[in-house]
Amino acid sequence: MNHTSKKWTKLLLTTTMVIALMTACSSNGDNPTIAPNEATPTQATTGTNTGTGETNSPAEESANPVETKQAEGEYVGQADSHTVEIRTANGSASYQHDEGLLEVITELATGDRVWFEYTVTELEGDTAATQLTLTTIKKEDISGGKGTQSKDTTQTTNLPATKEFTLNLEGMEEVRTATLAQGDGYALYVFEHFSFDAKSNRLMMDIDNRYYVDIQKLPSSYKLEDIKIEAEEELASVGEVLRLEGEEINPDLGGASLFLIGSNDQLIQEIIVKVVDGTGYLFHVNMPRGEASEGFGPLVFTSLSSITNQ
Repeated sequence: MNHTSKKWTKLLLTTTMVIALMTACSSNGDNPTIAPNEATPTQATTGTNTGTGETNSPAEESANPVETKQAEGEYVGQADSHTVEIRTANGSASYQHDEGLLEVITELATGDRVWFEYTVTELEGDTAATQLTLTTIKKEDISGGKGTQSKDTTQTTNLPATKEFTLNLEGMEEVRTATLAQGDGYALYVFEHFSFDAKSNRLMMDIDNRYYVDIQKLPSSYKLEDIKIEAEEELASVGEVLRLEGEEINPDLGGASLFLIGSNDQLIQEIIVKVVDGTGYLFHVNMPRGEASEGFGPLVFTSLSSITNQ
């Protein structure tokens, strides 16, 4: 009897231990241990970085700084269809511009005093390089007012008797002094070794008067297309007729509404229409081929660019 009782007691203890062990294993299975280096589901899906490394999205690049300035200077001319050169107290510089300023710029002449506003933009990747862009440009009146441009085509103020111009002659930059001359309803500056006949409105070279330009002030009713047709017929008798536009036109002239050339192996003739403060002018240029033509062009075009309505 005692032996049977001991066997049941052992069996009961064994059963109790097995049940306790199974219960403990079940509890461990419901709550698995997370390894120290294993990411939680929240960390895996959000990509949150709590360390000191790079962030998920790169920082936005800041725009290049733009500075707006104002200045006064002397208009030199157009380098191309979207670039002009202006000389200030700090020297000459090139300024970009859009088509919105083209109408004003084409009426400027080399040597005109101008007031202008422009932006300075640092070019990306080179802090030493900048781009200058015109936003406003206006011709100064002769009396010195800033940023004014008279709508009246007649200027009653007195012009200086002489004026200095910077020219590019045979690849060299030179400063030449010109003398004021009076034409039929206009004034212009004439360089040394040139003469101006006010009666015939002809500007000619002293050493060879076959080099000349006839100047005609056009009526307000003129039609550019009619002038173009007549000019093409006239120049066709000289030789092949070419039309220059934009940057092809000599920058010393300061722009032109029409520029036609007729030429052969002995002679070059040009017919040009230029607008000065709302008034049209017609130029007939006669230039034999020869050494004298190298100096004739820059000097005579600079004189034509100095024309002022009177």
